[in-house]
Amino acid sequence: MTAGTFTTLADQTARRTGTAESLRCDLELAKVQEYPAPWEGLHVCTVTVQVVDESSNGRSAYAAPVTVMVNCPPAATAPSGRCAMVAFYATAERIVY
Repeated sequence: MTAGTFTTLADQTARRTGTAESLRCDLELAKVQEYPAPWEGLHVCTVTVQVVDESSNGRSAYAAPVTVMVNCPPAATAPSGRCAMVAFYATAERIVY
């Protein structure tokens, strides 16, 4: 979203909400099979987000795939006992690593 788009949407009292619908990780994703994680504990997931845009002009809904990378134990750089998001990509030609 650009600054110009944001201004236009703000003028229309717009709001956007998103809900995670499905989650596929690691070996379920073809690119991860081709290019395995460079270290143990790095995981790549595709989250399908159901997005609803509402404004004074109407309402629209669509699904958007988002690739999320998380760093989990046993990775040395991961937080103790949990995972941390390290990157996400939302473009159609999502980069995995």
